[in-house]
This record gives sequence, structure tokens and C-alpha cells, in this order.
Amino acid sequence: MRINEFGQPIGDAVSFAGAMMPESVELIGRTVLAVPLSADQSDAFYERIFGPDCDESIMTYSRQDLYPDRAAFDAGIESMMASRDPLFFAILRKPPAPDPGAGRFAGGEYPGLRSLTKPDDSSDLLGMYALMRIRADMGSVEMGHVIYTKELQRSRQATEAQYLMAQHVFEDLGYRRYEWKCDSLNEPSRAAALRLGFKPEGRFRNDMVYKGRTRDTDWFSMTDSEWPAVKERLENWLDDANFDQHGKQKRRLQDC
Repeated sequence: MRINEFGQPIGDAVSFAGAMMPESVELIGRTVLAVPLSADQSDAFYERIFGPDCDESIMTYSRQDLYPDRAAFDAGIESMMASRDPLFFAILRKPPAPDPGAGRFAGGEYPGLRSLTKPDDSSDLLGMYALMRIRADMGSVEMGHVIYTKELQRSRQATEAQYLMAQHVFEDLGYRRYEWKCDSLNEPSRAAALRLGFKPEGRFRNDMVYKGRTRDTDWFSMTDSEWPAVKERLENWLDDANFDQHGKQKRRLQDC
């Protein structure tokens, strides 16, 4: 805090020319891929997340809902693919490492993930999320539209998917503030925000109406100055050495 010439307190001076607008990029982790929504994923999304026979419980706290039929879904996913705010990403299971020199991954490298944006089968689609409320000039962006299949919930892959996006937001795009908001009654989302390193900022009462019910919204945030410590903790937890041969964690994230 500083004091101006009129004796009024003002914020500290910063040199900030703005962050970059997010684009449709592919993020590669140890266990998951975060890739732009594409038409190649449509069947998997309909079978695993949005179709009328899917698990409706994963939509309870989402403004999204199951689609009544394929035509309605096709229109909906077309709209999501075309959107730039929110900018949607699919969360896919990462395929096993290829043999060197084999087929599309010659040399064992991932030259790009365009060929991986289509799940090998529907079970490789684990969920989705989006960057939204994008204010590049202010350096603020929100994580939202988070929908996890039951398989992804409370998993190593879920933590890694969030790590990949946070790293992208702060290190690649240069944002100062990363937001997380949820229904105040959505205890799993509240717990996830705190576990990942977001700090609570308060509750907006009667913030919105969705699905015919009222919602108080809890706000959380992470700043660029907090990210290095959060990143170190996440990387220590995600390290292969922290998991046994059955994929069970040895230390909780809170203990790293």
C-alpha cells in the first residue's frame, strides 16, 4: 500500500501489460491429456457424460445437464467447440508410452496431440473443464464448467489435470489471478479448491438461479505469487515415487 499526494491509500505500483488470451492448446501430463474439444470426441462425450442414459449425479452442481437426444447434444457440443469464453477442454486418459519408432509416435516422442484428441474408446474420456471469465487485460481468469466422470473424481488424474491448467495459466499465459467458484453446497468442489491451494474469499449470497433453484456462490483464488509454492507441493505429490505399484498414494497432498 502507498499514500498518494492527497493522503489517500492506494495500491502498490505494478508493471503489467496484460496476459495472453487462452487458445486451444494441448497439455501433456504423466497420466492425462487436456485437449481442445473436437468433433472426434463427440461419441465419447455422448456415451460417457451428456447422453440421456448417463450418470446425472455428476451434473448436480453444473449449469450443464444431460441432453434428451443426440440432435440436441450435437447442437450443444458444436456451441461449446465454437466458444472462446468459456474455452473448453476435454480431459483424456494418456495412452501408454509407445515403443520407439512405432507408428504415429515415431521415436517415442509426442510431436503434437492432434492425433490424440480422439479417445481410443469412450472410456478414455475422463471429464472436461474450461477457462472462463477471461480478463486478459487485468490478468484474471476462472476455472469453470468442471465435470468429472466418477472414475476421475478424487483421483491422481484429476489433480494432474488441474495442475496442468494452473501451470499453463500462470507460466505460459502470464495471469496474475486464477479463480475457482462453486455452489456453496458443493462440498467436494470446495474441498478440491482448498486442497489444490486456492484460498477462500467469501460467499456471494443469492448469486444466481440455475436448474430452478437458488445458489450462493463461494469464491476462491490463487495468485501468481502463490503459484511457485503451490506448484512445488503439487509436483511432489504427483511424482511417480509417491504412488505404489497399485497407484495408491503414499503421502496425501496436504502432507507434501
